[in-house]
Amino acid sequence: MRTLVAAMLLTAAAAGCAAADTSTLPRMVVEFSFAPTNTCQGISPEIRLLGVPDGVTTYDVRLTDLDVPGFHHWAQTLGAAGPVIRAGAGVGYFGPCPPSGTHRYQIEVTARDARGRPLAYGDKTVDAGR
Repeated sequence: MRTLVAAMLLTAAAAGCAAADTSTLPRMVVEFSFAPTNTCQGISPEIRLLGVPDGVTTYDVRLTDLDVPGFHHWAQTLGAAGPVIRAGAGVGYFGPCPPSGTHRYQIEVTARDARGRPLAYGDKTVDAGR
């Protein structure tokens, strides 16, 4: 029950942080993979970014289960300390832990400047399951 409530709260929070149109932004390459601790144990994965522009102060990060529309596992703004978001950086991270089978998960990252303006965007989709 606690897991369901946490997931519902995260989904509601993510809906309030709807992403702006990113189609015109410069692209970043997003690299990550799910280790066992990044799934049902709830520790966010390390995310490596290539092509991060100058002037970035924050990253908006979102993890979505593409096989369950509207189910967001993580939506958070993190301080940018270089092109790597360290493992475990995510407060409120609800890792992929599907009841059965494999699901497709997408991490999206928007790099923003000190005024909150988007500077670049990247995403990556991977499969994960039990």
